[in-house]
Amino acid sequence: MFWDGKITSRQKHGVLICLPKLRGNPTPADYRPITLLNSDYKILARMAARRLHPIMDDHLTHKQYCGIPGNTILDAVATVRDSIAYAESINIPLCLISLDFKNAFDRVLHGYLFKILHGYGIGAPFINCIQHMYEGATSSIQINGHQYGPIPIRCAVCQGCPMSMALYTLGLHPLLKVLEQKLPGLRMGNQAHHTSVIAYADNVTIFVTSIADFPITEEVFHLFERSSGARLNPRKSKAIAVGRWCTRKTVLGIDYHTHATILPPGDNPIAVNKYIISYQHFGVPLRKQSMTVG
Repeated sequence: MFWDGKITSRQKHGVLICLPKLRGNPTPADYRPITLLNSDYKILARMAARRLHPIMDDHLTHKQYCGIPGNTILDAVATVRDSIAYAESINIPLCLISLDFKNAFDRVLHGYLFKILHGYGIGAPFINCIQHMYEGATSSIQINGHQYGPIPIRCAVCQGCPMSMALYTLGLHPLLKVLEQKLPGLRMGNQAHHTSVIAYADNVTIFVTSIADFPITEEVFHLFERSSGARLNPRKSKAIAVGRWCTRKTVLGIDYHTHATILPPGDNPIAVNKYIISYQHFGVPLRKQSMTVG
């Protein structure tokens, strides 16, 4: 069924439910769409995801901390924490930019995704199999127990599909790779490599050390938006000034904050120099303190 592409329209049909991201009275934009998929489809998607894992191991190791064996969210948090502590201790300029994408998984263009998979050297038969799983896919929306639809799915990787995280991280990798190549980033101590950007799934943090990095960042990000269908959400994206960083010049319309969610999740606080990193359910807030702790 997977190799010959004979996946029925019923097998490719999902039921979309919306879960509130926030407590209280959320607006429509505050709901997270989760797709309930057919069991046959999920088995095929799990098989495809396992076939993609070696590609992820080869290409995503140094920048992406989600879904890579040996990389954990704690490593990503430690990288942010250590960068802040290092910049503060030797008083060098550093600006952390935390990017938030509008409906990140829902805006992935299928044409872009399949071209990216081909660029990784994945064979055409395997890519065709994934295309068969997306072509003609539909979803119905369930609201208050009633279903409406079906609606054709012409873009997006479904939240709820075992294959989606692998496909999304592979599609995001070109952005991370170009930023890593073009930005000088932060080099701590005698480290052989610099850190320009890290990501945990769609949570991307850029390490900017000079105002001259802003035009490069904007150019790279706008190119990624045009190619992939991604859209930045400047209102939820945040910048944090660290160390000797004194300019308030903004990039991509992102405002500076003294408190910003960088990466998900946990519940035990970690204190580092002038910052407290306390894990929350949906992220790690960084708050600048007036006194040294640790």
